This record gives sequence, C-alpha cells and structure tokens, in this order.
Amino acid sequence: MDFLTAHSLAACSVLACREVCERLTTLRGEPALLLVYFTQAHDAAILRAQLTIRYPNTRLIGCSSCHGVQTQSGYHSAEGWGLAVAAMFDERGSYGVAGALGDQIEMRTLLHGAMAQAARPGELPAMILLHASPGQEEAVLATIEAEFGSQVPVVGGSAADDRVSGDWQICWQEGEGDQGVVLALLYPDCELAFQFHSGYLATAHHGVVTAKAGREVLTLDGVPAAQVYARWRGLNALPVGPILKESTLAPLARQRGTLDGVPYYKLSHPEAVTARGGLRLFTDIELGERLTLMYGSEEGLLARSLAAGHIEPAYGRCREVRPFGALLIFCAGCRLALGERIQEFGSLFETQLGAIPFITPFTFGEQGRLPYGELAHGNLMVSAVILLGESA
Repeated sequence: MDFLTAHSLAACSVLACREVCERLTTLRGEPALLLVYFTQAHDAAILRAQLTIRYPNTRLIGCSSCHGVQTQSGYHSAEGWGLAVAAMFDERGSYGVAGALGDQIEMRTLLHGAMAQAARPGELPAMILLHASPGQEEAVLATIEAEFGSQVPVVGGSAADDRVSGDWQICWQEGEGDQGVVLALLYPDCELAFQFHSGYLATAHHGVVTAKAGREVLTLDGVPAAQVYARWRGLNALPVGPILKESTLAPLARQRGTLDGVPYYKLSHPEAVTARGGLRLFTDIELGERLTLMYGSEEGLLARSLAAGHIEPAYGRCREVRPFGALLIFCAGCRLALGERIQEFGSLFETQLGAIPFITPFTFGEQGRLPYGELAHGNLMVSAVILLGESA
C-alpha cells in the first residue's frame, strides 16, 4: 500500500488538476481513493469532473479549505488558489464513498450505500472519513453512532471558506455542492492510529446556558451571552458581527469527562456577536449546559501537531509497524490565529513521525472520538489518522 500527495497553485481548476495528476503518476496504477482539498476559488464541479475523467474507477471525497491547504511540502496558497490531493494506492483494501445534498440527509442510506460500494455489506469499516457543510455535524454523528456504535472511529472536518460567507463546497465522484454530507468508509490493507486533540486550558470563568436559539447562545446565567463573554475576557463590550479570529485563543467548552483525574473538554468556537447580544457558535448547544472559557496560545496550537503525531504503544501487536502517511484535519480558526507560523506546523509534525507524506485541510469544525469512545463534533481541534505499515 502507498500514500502519495500532490499539490498545485495554478489559478485555474482545470490546470491545477492536470498538474496534480502529472505528479501522481510516479506510482503505477489507479488509486483506490483520492482525498481532495481546495480553496474556495476552485470550482468543485470542475475538480470532480477532471479527476474522475483521469481516474474513472477511483473513489473520491473532498471539501473546501479555509485560505489554503497543507502537505509535507509546505503550506499552499497563492492569491486565494490552492489544491492538494492525497492518493491511496491499495490493491487489497476496499473503499466506498457516498454523498448527498440538502439539509435533510438520510444518513443510514449513505452509510449502507458506501458499504455496498466497498463490497463489504454488513462489515464494520476500519474508519469513516466525514465532510459536511457546517450545521449538520451533530445529527450526522448521532446517526453513525446509532448505526455502528462508537467502535468505528470517525475522522472529519466541516467544509470551510475564507470569510464564513457560505461559499464552502463538498464533492465526491458522483456530485458536488455547498450544502450536504459526503463520507468514505475505509477498509484499508494497513493499520490506523487516531488522535483528536485541542491545545487549550480551562480558566476559572464559567456559566450555564439559560436561553438559546439554534447554535446561538442568548444568555448565560440570565445575562446576555456576549456581555458575559466580554466580561470574562476583560473587555467592556464586543461589537456586533464576526469575531472568529478574535475568539480563537479564547473559545468556550463543555467538560465531557475526566481522564486520569484530568477533565477533558469539547470546544465551541464563537463565530459572531448577534444584534440581540447573543453568541453564535460553530457547534450545537443545549439549555442547562455549562460553558467554560478556555485559554490558548500560538505555542499551544503548534504543540498539537506533536500530539497529533503520537502513536500509542503497540499493545498486543505481533509485528513492528511504521507510519507511511497521514491525514491531519486542522481547525481554520487556529490556522488564522497562527498566521505565518502555520509554516512551522509541517516541521513539528515531521519531528514526531519523520518525513512521511501528509495532507491537511483547514476546516470549520472537526469530528473525532473522545477518550472513552464518544463520537464528537468540536471546534479548534485537530482530528488525525496515521497510516501504519510493516517495518522493513
């Protein structure tokens, strides 16, 4: 099995696909699966059409990424254009991809359709790769957990654009659009290691959600949520409008349990202050939940690249394994907070796992599995899968 990445900075979707395909020809044969990540300047319909013409028998899954994309070669963005593709060459593995557009997705149909496409009906996959438009993530995960339980790991990222303007896109070999869900079921001929991390610490500030509307928190402890959040931050007030970048190092979170006596949290990124004094988040929220103000730093965000590359000891394995590829889904808000320091991300990851190929989109929400197996949609996180093969 092989894992190979290629990228293009061409300011044209057709030319970018041509360049990527030329760079992927270093391995013989047709890939079993393509992971396709691109900036909003690209047209997903053109990318899908060009790649399926070149690889008609290959499964394809992808989504748009905020401002740029990343591979082991570096951060790729030029005047808003960037395309990165990872190809999995796997003659003995099986892969199925299914997608649907709209707000009301029949997830059970997608899951079983992808399973049938992989020719593995009734067999649980090694993992699910998930990309959805923002707003549907919790419902999708609930259906996956109801159907498969929590034993199947999910690695996912919500499609993103550059300005939270709804210009995100998803795609698969049979379609594309701006609102919907696409997923891949993987039955690879290799072992997989998973990580789901944030780089934040809890502060002493917390409050209970006492009024909400969808993903908007209206009040905390009976006080307008934006007013409470500003007070926690030591600010007089926050202006109405987007605060995505300003809130990246001070998100909100809900405690989801403890591990070795230490609390762990699921993060929610405040997206905007609303005209009625609420905070609109990138996750669902429930009445009565307690929100805690978290604290982060650029160093903490970069340190997560080391955590994402951690491989647990091989308990029970009868052979040595080595990493040979990785998918690292990285929060768009954290990418924006890091600015030019995003260039350090690849170097830190290489320090942990060596010079292996990897691919990274920057997303508006991340999906993964918490320490006790709970599937979760959070913000400001990294969701990673590392491909492991036999050592030489």
